[in-house]
Amino acid sequence: MGNESTDGGEGIEASGTGGDPASVEERYQKVFEYNNDAVMIVDFETESFVDVNPRACELLGYSREELLSMDPEDIHPDDIDRVREEFISQVKSEGTGFTDDLTCLTKDGEKVPTEVSGAALESTAGAADAEPRRMIAMLRDISGRVQTRRRLEQKVERLDRFAGIVSHDLQNPLSIIQGHAELARQTGDSEHFDAVEDAADRMEEMLSELLQLTREGDLIHEREDVDLDAIARNVWADCDMAPASLEVESSTTLWADRDRLHELLVNLFENARDHGGPSVTVRVGVLDGPELNGFYVADDGAGVPTDDEDDVFEWGHTTTGDGTGFGLAIVAEIAEAHGWEIGVEESADGGARFEIDGIDR
Repeated sequence: MGNESTDGGEGIEASGTGGDPASVEERYQKVFEYNNDAVMIVDFETESFVDVNPRACELLGYSREELLSMDPEDIHPDDIDRVREEFISQVKSEGTGFTDDLTCLTKDGEKVPTEVSGAALESTAGAADAEPRRMIAMLRDISGRVQTRRRLEQKVERLDRFAGIVSHDLQNPLSIIQGHAELARQTGDSEHFDAVEDAADRMEEMLSELLQLTREGDLIHEREDVDLDAIARNVWADCDMAPASLEVESSTTLWADRDRLHELLVNLFENARDHGGPSVTVRVGVLDGPELNGFYVADDGAGVPTDDEDDVFEWGHTTTGDGTGFGLAIVAEIAEAHGWEIGVEESADGGARFEIDGIDR
């Protein structure tokens, strides 16, 4: 496309504003040159740039000469059809136009989110009703606004997930309270009240922690040395897993947020019971291999179907009719927040084996 360069900003046409035409044109020229937004004069017929201001060169990374040899499609390759249909056509028909969702491609290949407003420039053909030949387009970099919007969206998503975590993880201590309350009613044994009190304390602790998480937005807080054997047995006791059995085959010291690691193991143990039955056997141990640095939780249950291995950690994914699909998603969330990697495969007993790797010790 041939471009019609107008040195000195002559692409901006001054009209009946009063005063000396030269003075008016000079003012327009200063607005054009020193504008904080990228300003471009575009020819409707050829869809080529007639003039660009310094800010346009700075935003897109091209020299003025390079931009004048290009056309809008070069900097809006993904959006050019929408630019023509929604923006340029609006400027032609209504005299002005605006869009707040336009991606610009810089010389370095970076995608910059912008908003653009435009106005038709008066024709110099002489007739008042002559169709305009050019438009002025003003692009504004909205990267900061987009980042803020994404952060807010992520915060809302995180709050939704925390709500799911609260709902899901409170089920275990709540069921313990209900079970022991019923046993206390039937037997009169006061020992059941100790279990109820312990579960209630755990619920209060969880609610306090999760409320703090929603305020601060960080899933992981202070890390410390945690003995794998000790925490596995503590979690097992908290979950009241009988008649299921736990075997700790080997142990190590993990550098982790103790409370979040507790939640991770709670969900893995409950997952084993939900899918392997009340008498499931769960084995915990250290990953064996020169490049491995972590632990595993394996069971002798039904295992994970091959087709589901890539989906088991997704929010809402469940293979049981009464499942929430939160348990393993919470496990993955906690592992990722620590910087760990998690995977699932078939255990030696034909059940599920979850491996958590990449742990600092």
